Amino acid sequence: MLLAFSTPTKVDVPLKHFIVSGRAQGTTYTIKYLYPDSLFLQDKVDSLLLVVDNSLSLYKTTSSISKFNASLRGTPIDIHLLHVVSASLGFSAETLNAFDITSKPISLLWGFNGPTPSTPPGPLQLASVLKHVGPHHISIRNDSLLKDDPHTMIDCDGVAQGYTVDQLSQFLLSLGIKDFMVELGGEVRTSGKSFDGKHWIIGLEDPSASFGTNSIVSKRVSLSGLAITTSGSLKKFKRLGNAYFSHIMDPRTGRPINNGIVSVTVIARDAITADAYDNAVMVFGIQQSFSRFGADPSIGFHIVYTKADGSLADTSNLRFKDFLLN
Repeated sequence: MLLAFSTPTKVDVPLKHFIVSGRAQGTTYTIKYLYPDSLFLQDKVDSLLLVVDNSLSLYKTTSSISKFNASLRGTPIDIHLLHVVSASLGFSAETLNAFDITSKPISLLWGFNGPTPSTPPGPLQLASVLKHVGPHHISIRNDSLLKDDPHTMIDCDGVAQGYTVDQLSQFLLSLGIKDFMVELGGEVRTSGKSFDGKHWIIGLEDPSASFGTNSIVSKRVSLSGLAITTSGSLKKFKRLGNAYFSHIMDPRTGRPINNGIVSVTVIARDAITADAYDNAVMVFGIQQSFSRFGADPSIGFHIVYTKADGSLADTSNLRFKDFLLN
Protein backbone atom coordinates (compact mmCIF):
# COMPACT_ATOMS: atom_id res chain seq x y z
CA MET A 1 0.00 0.00 0.00
CA LEU A 2 1.30 3.46 -0.90
CA LEU A 3 1.12 6.16 1.69
CA ALA A 4 0.58 9.72 0.58
CA PHE A 5 2.40 12.44 2.48
CA SER A 6 1.56 16.07 2.13
CA THR A 7 4.51 18.40 1.49
CA PRO A 8 4.78 21.11 4.14
CA THR A 9 3.99 24.50 2.80
CA LYS A 10 6.82 27.01 3.16
CA VAL A 11 5.61 30.05 5.01
CA ASP A 12 7.36 33.27 4.12
CA VAL A 13 7.86 35.37 7.19
CA PRO A 14 7.47 39.05 6.31
CA LEU A 15 10.57 41.14 6.84
CA LYS A 16 10.40 44.33 8.85
CA HIS A 17 12.59 47.41 8.54
CA PHE A 18 14.89 48.43 11.37
CA ILE A 19 17.37 51.26 11.86
CA VAL A 20 20.10 51.50 14.51
CA SER A 21 22.13 54.69 14.82
CA GLY A 22 24.56 56.35 17.19
CA ARG A 23 27.98 57.94 17.51
CA ALA A 24 31.42 56.34 17.33
CA GLN A 25 34.98 57.22 16.29
CA GLY A 26 34.21 60.93 16.33
CA THR A 27 31.37 60.58 13.83
CA THR A 28 27.96 58.94 13.40
CA TYR A 29 26.88 55.49 12.28
CA THR A 30 23.66 54.12 10.80
CA ILE A 31 22.67 50.50 10.30
CA LYS A 32 19.59 49.67 8.24
CA TYR A 33 18.47 46.06 8.06
CA LEU A 34 15.55 43.79 7.23
CA TYR A 35 14.58 40.96 9.58
CA PRO A 36 11.38 39.34 10.88
CA ASP A 37 11.84 40.89 14.32
CA SER A 38 14.00 43.46 16.06
CA LEU A 39 17.12 41.97 17.61
CA PHE A 40 17.71 44.99 19.88
CA LEU A 41 21.19 45.49 18.47
CA GLN A 42 22.08 48.90 19.93
CA ASP A 43 24.03 47.68 22.98
CA LYS A 44 25.76 44.92 21.05
CA VAL A 45 26.78 47.31 18.27
CA ASP A 46 28.08 49.89 20.73
CA SER A 47 30.06 47.19 22.56
CA LEU A 48 31.69 46.07 19.32
CA LEU A 49 32.54 49.66 18.40
CA LEU A 50 34.15 50.17 21.81
CA VAL A 51 36.31 47.07 21.39
CA VAL A 52 37.54 48.25 17.99
CA ASP A 53 38.16 51.73 19.37
CA ASN A 54 40.25 50.30 22.21
CA SER A 55 42.43 48.73 19.56
CA LEU A 56 42.73 51.34 16.80
CA SER A 57 42.05 54.77 18.34
CA LEU A 58 44.99 57.18 18.29
CA TYR A 59 43.13 59.38 20.80
CA LYS A 60 43.18 56.73 23.51
CA THR A 61 46.56 56.42 25.21
CA THR A 62 45.60 52.94 26.38
CA SER A 63 44.66 51.61 22.92
CA SER A 64 46.77 48.90 21.32
CA ILE A 65 47.96 51.22 18.56
CA SER A 66 48.95 53.98 21.02
CA LYS A 67 50.93 51.50 23.10
CA PHE A 68 52.77 50.34 19.99
CA ASN A 69 53.58 53.90 18.92
CA ALA A 70 54.94 54.70 22.40
CA SER A 71 57.07 51.56 22.51
CA LEU A 72 60.71 51.24 21.47
CA ARG A 73 60.52 47.83 19.79
CA GLY A 74 56.89 46.75 19.71
CA THR A 75 54.05 45.34 21.77
CA PRO A 76 51.63 42.40 21.91
CA ILE A 77 48.92 42.78 19.30
CA ASP A 78 45.18 42.19 19.60
CA ILE A 79 43.08 40.59 16.88
CA HIS A 80 41.76 43.85 15.39
CA LEU A 81 45.14 45.55 15.09
CA LEU A 82 46.54 42.30 13.70
CA HIS A 83 43.91 42.22 10.94
CA VAL A 84 44.32 45.89 10.07
CA VAL A 85 48.13 45.83 10.00
CA SER A 86 48.22 42.59 8.00
CA ALA A 87 45.80 43.98 5.42
CA SER A 88 47.61 47.33 5.32
CA LEU A 89 50.96 45.71 4.57
CA GLY A 90 49.29 43.99 1.63
CA PHE A 91 47.79 47.27 0.43
CA SER A 92 51.22 48.92 0.64
CA ALA A 93 52.65 46.27 -1.68
CA GLU A 94 49.73 46.56 -4.11
CA THR A 95 49.96 50.37 -4.28
CA LEU A 96 53.76 50.76 -4.37
CA ASN A 97 53.59 52.33 -0.89
CA ALA A 98 51.18 55.07 -1.97
CA PHE A 99 49.19 53.72 0.98
CA ASP A 100 51.37 53.29 4.07
CA ILE A 101 50.24 53.20 7.70
CA THR A 102 53.76 54.09 8.92
CA SER A 103 53.35 57.65 7.60
CA LYS A 104 52.27 59.04 10.99
CA PRO A 105 55.64 60.82 11.56
CA ILE A 106 55.03 62.73 8.31
CA SER A 107 51.58 63.88 9.43
CA LEU A 108 53.01 65.03 12.76
CA LEU A 109 55.75 66.96 10.96
CA TRP A 110 53.11 68.91 9.01
CA GLY A 111 51.05 69.64 12.12
CA PHE A 112 48.26 67.10 11.80
CA ASN A 113 47.43 65.64 15.24
CA GLY A 114 50.43 67.53 16.56
CA PRO A 115 51.90 71.03 17.03
CA THR A 116 51.51 73.21 13.94
CA PRO A 117 54.85 74.45 12.53
CA SER A 118 55.19 78.10 11.60
CA THR A 119 56.52 77.25 8.13
CA PRO A 120 56.41 74.20 5.85
CA PRO A 121 59.09 71.60 6.63
CA GLY A 122 62.28 71.89 4.60
CA PRO A 123 64.19 69.17 2.70
CA LEU A 124 66.41 68.28 5.66
CA GLN A 125 63.42 67.86 7.98
CA LEU A 126 61.62 65.72 5.42
CA ALA A 127 64.68 63.53 4.87
CA SER A 128 65.12 63.09 8.61
CA VAL A 129 61.52 61.95 9.12
CA LEU A 130 61.36 59.74 6.03
CA LYS A 131 64.08 57.55 7.54
CA HIS A 132 61.48 56.28 10.02
CA VAL A 133 58.74 55.70 7.43
CA GLY A 134 58.09 52.58 5.37
CA PRO A 135 56.33 49.22 5.83
CA HIS A 136 59.73 47.49 6.03
CA HIS A 137 60.11 48.96 9.53
CA ILE A 138 57.28 46.86 11.00
CA SER A 139 56.62 43.14 11.18
CA ILE A 140 54.27 40.68 12.84
CA ARG A 141 55.81 37.86 14.83
CA ASN A 142 53.51 35.45 16.62
CA ASP A 143 51.29 37.64 18.81
CA SER A 144 53.43 40.79 18.64
CA LEU A 145 53.78 43.78 16.34
CA LEU A 146 57.45 44.75 16.12
CA LYS A 147 59.44 47.68 14.73
CA ASP A 148 63.13 48.00 13.94
CA ASP A 149 63.15 51.78 14.54
CA PRO A 150 61.94 53.30 17.83
CA HIS A 151 60.77 56.42 15.95
CA THR A 152 58.47 54.47 13.63
CA MET A 153 54.76 55.00 14.35
CA ILE A 154 51.62 53.84 12.62
CA ASP A 155 48.31 55.54 11.85
CA CYS A 156 45.44 53.30 10.76
CA ASP A 157 42.86 56.09 10.49
CA GLY A 158 42.92 55.73 6.69
CA VAL A 159 41.29 52.30 6.97
CA ALA A 160 39.97 52.14 10.55
CA GLN A 161 36.43 53.22 9.67
CA GLY A 162 36.32 50.88 6.70
CA TYR A 163 37.52 48.02 8.89
CA THR A 164 34.89 48.89 11.49
CA VAL A 165 32.17 48.84 8.85
CA ASP A 166 33.35 45.37 7.81
CA GLN A 167 33.28 44.18 11.42
CA LEU A 168 29.73 45.43 11.87
CA SER A 169 28.74 43.73 8.62
CA GLN A 170 30.24 40.41 9.72
CA PHE A 171 28.38 40.75 13.02
CA LEU A 172 25.06 41.18 11.21
CA LEU A 173 25.77 38.21 8.97
CA SER A 174 26.57 36.07 12.02
CA LEU A 175 23.06 36.81 13.30
CA GLY A 176 21.51 35.66 10.05
CA ILE A 177 20.77 39.16 8.77
CA LYS A 178 21.40 39.17 5.03
CA ASP A 179 19.78 42.42 3.93
CA PHE A 180 21.51 45.44 5.39
CA MET A 181 23.42 48.66 4.86
CA VAL A 182 26.11 49.75 7.33
CA GLU A 183 27.40 53.33 7.27
CA LEU A 184 30.05 54.86 9.52
CA GLY A 185 31.41 58.31 8.81
CA GLY A 186 30.33 58.05 5.17
CA GLU A 187 31.95 54.64 4.62
CA VAL A 188 29.36 52.07 3.52
CA ARG A 189 28.96 48.34 3.04
CA THR A 190 25.84 46.71 1.63
CA SER A 191 24.30 43.25 1.49
CA GLY A 192 21.15 41.87 -0.07
CA LYS A 193 18.17 44.13 -0.70
CA SER A 194 17.10 47.49 0.65
CA PHE A 195 13.73 48.43 2.11
CA ASP A 196 12.17 48.73 -1.36
CA GLY A 197 13.31 45.26 -2.42
CA LYS A 198 15.99 46.60 -4.75
CA HIS A 199 19.70 47.23 -4.43
CA TRP A 200 20.85 49.85 -1.95
CA ILE A 201 21.11 53.35 -3.40
CA ILE A 202 24.10 55.34 -2.12
CA GLY A 203 24.47 59.04 -2.81
CA LEU A 204 27.79 60.77 -3.45
CA GLU A 205 28.17 64.18 -1.86
CA ASP A 206 28.88 67.10 -4.19
CA PRO A 207 32.41 68.28 -3.24
CA SER A 208 31.56 71.85 -4.25
CA ALA A 209 29.15 71.94 -1.28
CA SER A 210 31.68 70.56 1.20
CA PHE A 211 32.01 73.81 3.11
CA GLY A 212 28.28 74.23 3.56
CA THR A 213 26.09 72.87 6.32
CA ASN A 214 23.92 70.81 3.98
CA SER A 215 25.11 67.94 1.82
CA ILE A 216 24.12 67.88 -1.83
CA VAL A 217 24.06 64.54 -3.66
CA SER A 218 25.76 64.83 -7.04
CA LYS A 219 25.61 61.18 -8.15
CA ARG A 220 24.03 57.93 -7.05
CA VAL A 221 25.20 54.33 -7.25
CA SER A 222 23.28 51.07 -6.87
CA LEU A 223 25.07 48.43 -4.76
CA SER A 224 24.56 45.03 -3.19
CA GLY A 225 27.28 42.91 -1.61
CA LEU A 226 29.89 45.63 -2.06
CA ALA A 227 31.40 48.55 -0.14
CA ILE A 228 31.92 52.18 -1.09
CA THR A 229 34.14 54.75 0.62
CA THR A 230 35.31 58.30 -0.07
CA SER A 231 38.48 60.24 0.68
CA GLY A 232 38.64 64.00 0.23
CA SER A 233 41.11 66.85 0.57
CA LEU A 234 38.76 69.79 1.17
CA LYS A 235 37.53 69.25 4.71
CA LYS A 236 40.85 68.85 6.54
CA PHE A 237 43.86 71.00 5.78
CA LYS A 238 46.55 73.19 7.37
CA ARG A 239 47.58 76.75 6.65
CA LEU A 240 51.34 77.22 6.92
CA GLY A 241 52.44 80.70 5.98
CA ASN A 242 50.39 81.80 2.99
CA ALA A 243 49.69 78.30 1.65
CA TYR A 244 47.13 75.59 2.44
CA PHE A 245 48.13 71.93 2.64
CA SER A 246 46.02 68.77 2.46
CA HIS A 247 46.02 66.28 5.33
CA ILE A 248 46.57 63.49 2.79
CA MET A 249 50.30 62.78 2.58
CA ASP A 250 52.36 61.06 -0.06
CA PRO A 251 54.32 58.59 2.11
CA ARG A 252 57.00 58.34 -0.56
CA THR A 253 57.89 62.04 -0.59
CA GLY A 254 56.78 63.18 2.85
CA ARG A 255 54.70 65.97 1.33
CA PRO A 256 50.95 66.67 1.17
CA ILE A 257 49.36 65.80 -2.16
CA ASN A 258 49.01 68.63 -4.65
CA ASN A 259 47.63 67.03 -7.81
CA GLY A 260 44.28 68.78 -8.17
CA ILE A 261 42.20 65.86 -6.87
CA VAL A 262 39.38 66.98 -4.59
CA SER A 263 37.84 63.61 -3.71
CA VAL A 264 38.04 59.94 -4.61
CA THR A 265 35.23 57.39 -4.17
CA VAL A 266 36.03 53.69 -4.47
CA ILE A 267 33.82 50.61 -4.78
CA ALA A 268 35.40 47.32 -3.68
CA ARG A 269 34.59 43.93 -2.18
CA ASP A 270 34.84 45.25 1.39
CA ALA A 271 35.19 48.60 3.10
CA ILE A 272 38.79 48.25 4.30
CA THR A 273 39.92 47.62 0.71
CA ALA A 274 37.90 50.55 -0.62
CA ASP A 275 39.30 52.75 2.17
CA ALA A 276 42.90 51.89 1.34
CA TYR A 277 42.44 52.40 -2.39
CA ASP A 278 40.66 55.74 -2.10
CA ASN A 279 43.77 56.98 -0.28
CA ALA A 280 46.09 55.44 -2.88
CA VAL A 281 44.21 57.03 -5.80
CA MET A 282 44.40 60.41 -4.06
CA VAL A 283 48.18 60.01 -3.86
CA PHE A 284 48.71 58.59 -7.34
CA GLY A 285 46.76 61.24 -9.18
CA ILE A 286 44.52 60.75 -12.20
CA GLN A 287 46.93 59.49 -14.84
CA GLN A 288 48.77 56.98 -12.67
CA SER A 289 45.54 55.72 -11.10
CA PHE A 290 44.05 54.92 -14.49
CA SER A 291 47.32 53.31 -15.53
CA ARG A 292 47.43 51.02 -12.48
CA PHE A 293 43.76 50.44 -11.58
CA GLY A 294 41.74 51.65 -14.56
CA ALA A 295 41.09 48.17 -15.93
CA ASP A 296 40.98 46.38 -12.56
CA PRO A 297 37.66 44.48 -12.42
CA SER A 298 37.65 44.51 -8.60
CA ILE A 299 38.20 48.24 -8.05
CA GLY A 300 35.83 50.97 -9.22
CA PHE A 301 36.91 54.56 -8.67
CA HIS A 302 35.41 58.00 -9.23
CA ILE A 303 37.64 61.10 -9.11
CA VAL A 304 36.55 64.71 -8.67
CA TYR A 305 39.29 67.16 -9.59
CA THR A 306 39.96 70.84 -10.21
CA LYS A 307 40.59 71.96 -13.78
CA ALA A 308 43.03 74.68 -14.79
CA ASP A 309 40.28 77.31 -14.73
CA GLY A 310 39.33 76.39 -11.16
CA SER A 311 36.09 74.58 -12.02
CA LEU A 312 35.37 71.02 -10.91
CA ALA A 313 35.19 68.00 -13.20
CA ASP A 314 34.99 64.26 -12.61
CA THR A 315 36.01 61.00 -14.20
CA SER A 316 35.45 57.29 -13.45
CA ASN A 317 36.86 53.99 -14.58
CA LEU A 318 34.62 51.43 -16.29
CA ARG A 319 34.09 49.36 -13.15
CA PHE A 320 32.64 52.35 -11.28
CA LYS A 321 30.40 53.26 -14.20
CA ASP A 322 28.76 49.83 -13.91
CA PHE A 323 27.04 51.04 -10.71
CA LEU A 324 26.23 54.65 -11.60
CA LEU A 325 22.57 55.61 -11.84
CA ASN A 326 23.12 59.18 -13.05
